[in-house]
Amino acid sequence: MPGPPHESMVVLLREHPDWLRALVEIVAKRHLPTALSPVDSAVRVVDPADVRPDLVFVASDQKSWLLVEVQLDEDDTKTRRWPLAVAALWNERKCPGDLLVITADRAVARWAHKIGRMTGPLGGTLAVQPVVVQLTSDVAEVLLDAEHPELAFFAAWTVHDRHGPEALAIVERATELIETLPDPALRKMLIRSILGMLSEKLLKRLREVSMDLDKIPVSPALQRMGEEFQAKYGAQIEARGEARGRALGEALGEARMLLKILAVRGLSVDPTTEARVRACTDLATLERWAERAVTAATLDAVFRD
Repeated sequence: MPGPPHESMVVLLREHPDWLRALVEIVAKRHLPTALSPVDSAVRVVDPADVRPDLVFVASDQKSWLLVEVQLDEDDTKTRRWPLAVAALWNERKCPGDLLVITADRAVARWAHKIGRMTGPLGGTLAVQPVVVQLTSDVAEVLLDAEHPELAFFAAWTVHDRHGPEALAIVERATELIETLPDPALRKMLIRSILGMLSEKLLKRLREVSMDLDKIPVSPALQRMGEEFQAKYGAQIEARGEARGRALGEALGEARMLLKILAVRGLSVDPTTEARVRACTDLATLERWAERAVTAATLDAVFRD
């Protein structure tokens, strides 16, 4: 089943085809039609089963089309399905088009260039050559551009499966750029998408270095809650000594992070749950809740025993 990195990319490209055009121009040095519209991605062929690529776009002038695949891993079935989909769209639309493959893996990029080709016993050939947009970390610097803050999501996507210092820096810079977008709903959606697709190891590193999650848009009520929590435990931290203070300080930071992740994910926190989080001083428990909060669909899934 496709995971969050795959689904977040597909959803954003479907809703913002202009971002796809900018991404391809910057990374692949290719120019897409000025206006693209998403259409039903089920491609009907003679076989009763549909071939369903991730996305299909048609140009506004109806003179070209674009088939988009977000490819995280190698998949040998694409050797047959990509030529089939391209041929079916060519026949249906009666105009030429392109297959665009987006990947964050160099090995998958090399694989995508080589598959989709058949040579028959007598030497006859059939081939589909995709345009590969290789979103590896070396292009993140290009995408972290103040003139195109919406492309910061794609910079973070380049390191969705990594967890080292470089990945950490890229995610933090991407968050800073997204903060400059004028639409608060769009900012929240992009931050939520980034949190949902990052690896558990990178999320853990974000907590370890105490990344400033105040950059994530939250309500004034949640900000006040964090201040009240700090005020409540401030004297207690000092009274119980340096070691206990460090432990409570870490718990405070983890509790604030948890509340903000829940807010960004759109999971409404009731007063009882707020009190439970604010009162918890066990770092392991808070970390476990925070890890669940990144992908959980409900509050019950976060706080289950």
